Amino acid sequence: MSEVSIIGGITADIEGHPYNRLIHGDSNPGKISISYGGVGRNIVENLARLGNKVNFISVAGDDLPGRGAVRELQDLGVDVEHVRLLPEENTAVYMSILNLIGDMELAMCNMDVLERISAPFIEEALGQIKKSHVVGLDTNLTEDTLEYVTRQLENIPIFLDPVSAAKAERARKVIGRFHAVKPNRMEAEVISGLSILSEQDLKDAARWFMDQGVRQVFITLGGGGVFYMDEKEEGLVRPNPMEIVSVTGAGDAFSAAVIHGIISGFEIGKTARLGMAAAAVAMQAKSAVNNQISMDKLRQKLGWDAL
Repeated sequence: MSEVSIIGGITADIEGHPYNRLIHGDSNPGKISISYGGVGRNIVENLARLGNKVNFISVAGDDLPGRGAVRELQDLGVDVEHVRLLPEENTAVYMSILNLIGDMELAMCNMDVLERISAPFIEEALGQIKKSHVVGLDTNLTEDTLEYVTRQLENIPIFLDPVSAAKAERARKVIGRFHAVKPNRMEAEVISGLSILSEQDLKDAARWFMDQGVRQVFITLGGGGVFYMDEKEEGLVRPNPMEIVSVTGAGDAFSAAVIHGIISGFEIGKTARLGMAAAAVAMQAKSAVNNQISMDKLRQKLGWDAL
């Protein structure tokens, strides 16, 4: 039985980091890297490296990136029985350009294949999914698919990563069915319809999610940390100063840590600190997932004797 089932996207990530200040409309010298990504896939890899048993449900093209992504997850012990490689499709691609300090300047994506993660496709894996302790979803799934999955899993804690402000709206109608959500500030604004300009606004937005039925809310603030809330406590965890290699994948590492915290029964404040530690480790690598992430590394970073 898988402890966690993740339903979400696989992508091939292409990332450019300039040697100098970006000049728009011109060719900029820099380093270009290619790796596997996708919010769902990144959460899966982080969870596996943190020692969790994971089942992944997704689609990709039957091409070089798709086959490579599946092999990499298999090598980590992930159950990929329900990852379908479709010969008539291309694997989704996410292409980003960073600036000198490692923040994303511009990005483009082609995620059309992910529309194939439909209700009939998920139904094939539903028996295994229902055996999970926690199920994680990202909003690469369509609105109809999110509605179907959340209706089928009423008795299982479901975690949501909204992926982007553009896709976050897909989850609005079913947001109360999630045990935990991890939007960033913009995604939280889109879903809640509230403007977030202050710490009080953060509290109001988090309370809106709680009023819909969400049990745990984590609103990430980039360099500002994360605001968290449940019925027992709330707080703001600020990041420690650090040298950033790349911010790509930091949110996915945070999501994986939240899911690990739910499985482990951690209180929300402890889970939030674990998430911040995981995000910090992620930002120390060029790739979307830092292959050095582990529970031992997070324990060391947090100064915890045991988790």
